[in-house]
Amino acid sequence: MTNPQESHAPQQAYPGKSYPAQHAEAGPPAYGAQPYPPEQYPGQSYGGQRYQGPRYGGEQYGGQPYGSGQPGYGYPQAGYPQAGHPRAGYGYPGVGVDDPTAVVGARVGQYVLDGVLVMVPLLALLFGLALLAAENDSALGALASLSVFPLAFGLSWGVHAWWPSTHGGQTPAMGWLNLRIVTARGGPPGIGALSVRWLLLMVDGSFGGLVGFITMMSTSRHQRLGDIAASTYVVRAS
Repeated sequence: MTNPQESHAPQQAYPGKSYPAQHAEAGPPAYGAQPYPPEQYPGQSYGGQRYQGPRYGGEQYGGQPYGSGQPGYGYPQAGYPQAGHPRAGYGYPGVGVDDPTAVVGARVGQYVLDGVLVMVPLLALLFGLALLAAENDSALGALASLSVFPLAFGLSWGVHAWWPSTHGGQTPAMGWLNLRIVTARGGPPGIGALSVRWLLLMVDGSFGGLVGFITMMSTSRHQRLGDIAASTYVVRAS
């Protein structure tokens, strides 16, 4: 037999908690019964979505990769390559748009003019020796002609080695054409390096100077064989 007091006693509700047997019809939750959403951490799901959290270390944040599209500020720092600014080479002279060693045409003219300075005295000497041999004993003329070769080497060394060692790295023709011989540091070379250049001038001058011309056109800093051996460069004089 059912107790009337038990059938009519209201059931006590506990706000904020829901038991499996207490499922009312769908509707908004009662005021004060809705719990605050839990604090979200990466990897924790809430409301059907998975919270991934911000990404650091160059990954996406807010839909854009960190650092992308930001304009660069300041000027490129020396010695550090940046976009659009390739690393500049060190040493002297540099190779670029305004290459100071790009004077091959002027060097051809300098070679011809310095060669004339050497040949004119030699031709005058040979003419005088020929007259001496015709008027006097041929043996004396033959002996005098032997001095032509040492004189030729002496004149050539004087024009291409001694003269530039005393005139700031310029041969006579280089002074006229505004050229200069320099070392890798930009200073004038010594008599030793200039003598090495002069010795190899006999190789560079082979076939009418064709060997030296091809070498200058083939090397990045327009050096002939004598320049490569002596570590020198020919540049426009400042």
